[in-house]
Amino acid sequence: MTGRRYGGAIASGVVLFGACGGAAVQAPSPARAGPDGGFYTQAQADRGAEEFRVTCSECHSIRDFRGRNFEWDWRRQTAWDLFRRMRETMPEDFAGLLSDQSYADIIAYILRANDYASGNVDLVPNEPALDAIPLGPGVPKTKTQGGNQ
Repeated sequence: MTGRRYGGAIASGVVLFGACGGAAVQAPSPARAGPDGGFYTQAQADRGAEEFRVTCSECHSIRDFRGRNFEWDWRRQTAWDLFRRMRETMPEDFAGLLSDQSYADIIAYILRANDYASGNVDLVPNEPALDAIPLGPGVPKTKTQGGNQ
């Protein structure tokens, strides 16, 4: 699974003018964390790790979904875009096989692998919740970076 743009909304943000000839660059929006500042629970990420091991690890490694390459591939996209891509294409021969909650659990595992903050509320598998979590380089990953104290 690659991080090419696959429909969905681009996270809204402030337009900045960079040193690249005045080209407009969209700044990442602050992610909306839960009331405690976390995006998922550790227990949910653990469930996601197990689901990933059972369902995804035949073709993928968690290394495929973290770090600079992942951030670059998913820049200007949200967790909703990732959720939709996973649900519509994975597992490869049985797209949509998992429950929406299982896909959300796997995303929680991916968020943890990318140092997003955990909290006391599970990540829910719906568009508003997932679309509020931008992916890519420079996005807020903790409650202090996102301004949610």
